[in-house]
Amino acid sequence: MMVQIHTLSVADFKHTMRNNDLYDSTIESMPELAVISIGNSFDDFDPDDIFSNGPSSRWFARRHRNVLNMTFDDITSPEKWQLLSQFGNSRHSDDSSGKPPVSSCDSVHDSSEAADHPGGNISAGKDYVLFDQDMAREIADFVDANHEARTWIVHCSAGISRSGAVSRWLKDWLKFKYGIDAVNVDGKYAIPNSHVLSELNRMFY
Repeated sequence: MMVQIHTLSVADFKHTMRNNDLYDSTIESMPELAVISIGNSFDDFDPDDIFSNGPSSRWFARRHRNVLNMTFDDITSPEKWQLLSQFGNSRHSDDSSGKPPVSSCDSVHDSSEAADHPGGNISAGKDYVLFDQDMAREIADFVDANHEARTWIVHCSAGISRSGAVSRWLKDWLKFKYGIDAVNVDGKYAIPNSHVLSELNRMFY
């Protein structure tokens, strides 16, 4: 049976976990399933909203051997991260000067809209989190520890940008390192974050 990689939005991910009774207390009983959960660095406006995807709305409250909780924002380059860190967090919701310079692919709950979210709990001066090589290594180590999983679920806010990059790399890594054929089941609309994919691809060299 071919390995399946599912690239989901946070809403679809939460529905899938709930519908399959997968919680902190049960996830480790499913060794054939591995989850990479990508959240935003800023606090959620409403943690109970199915679209919320920040630190206070993690479906899994802790890490498990087959669950990796990651936190980084949908930023496409170090240069854009520097601009966002300088200007993005001090803007108010009524600012009409344009959106912060990050990718718009993920969702209105992702970093591209965070500074514009009315009532958002964004601390003044808080830096957004740029994906880096340490994070890439953490993902690679997690995949290596779970390479026998038959089903992978990768999610971010919209299942498009960050998760799209991780899912594309995951398919190639399983084949490259373990000779495992995988199919990206739900990734046809993915537009992978170029920076995340580039950092992950450095694992091949």
